[in-house]
Amino acid sequence: MGKNTKQQLSAALVTQLQRTPVDKITIKSIVDACDLTRQTFYNHFSDIYELVEWTAKEATAESLKNVADYDNWQHGFYNVMVTIKANRYLVENTYQSAYRDLLEKYIYTVLYQYILAVVERQAVGMQVAQKHKDFIAHFYSLAFIALIFEWVKDGLKEDPRDIVEQTGVLIQGDFKKALHKYAE
Repeated sequence: MGKNTKQQLSAALVTQLQRTPVDKITIKSIVDACDLTRQTFYNHFSDIYELVEWTAKEATAESLKNVADYDNWQHGFYNVMVTIKANRYLVENTYQSAYRDLLEKYIYTVLYQYILAVVERQAVGMQVAQKHKDFIAHFYSLAFIALIFEWVKDGLKEDPRDIVEQTGVLIQGDFKKALHKYAE
């Protein structure tokens, strides 16, 4: 029941973001749209910030599901961008609000976990300290976040496939190369 209620609240947030900036959305308007009480909202989220975070994290995680390996990382990155484009109003309204840092934080967190899984799979059979694998994942997560937010800032005009292909050209083989340099 808890996850379902969270999904209801998240869906109400996304619907409202189609026409209202996130800074203008209230807990009352969200619970009214779901026919729930304020207490139900507070049973799941402490405030709207947390609902925005959860919504961003869930959307990003869903788009990366089942593609956490080196051969499919481009597909996962493309899925994230397609999800962002499909939720354009949510992303743009959040990007232009005080909630931007939260959106970035949660997209980063999910991307980092995804990229770290890719790095871990690439490191199989190598003796690489965890701090080096973490750094590789951190570096690429920041790069992907920067690309995503630049794309959002520019109005999501460029085709996500082009951005992913250009990124692929730049980092082809780089995970493995970096891991070999860090190998003990």
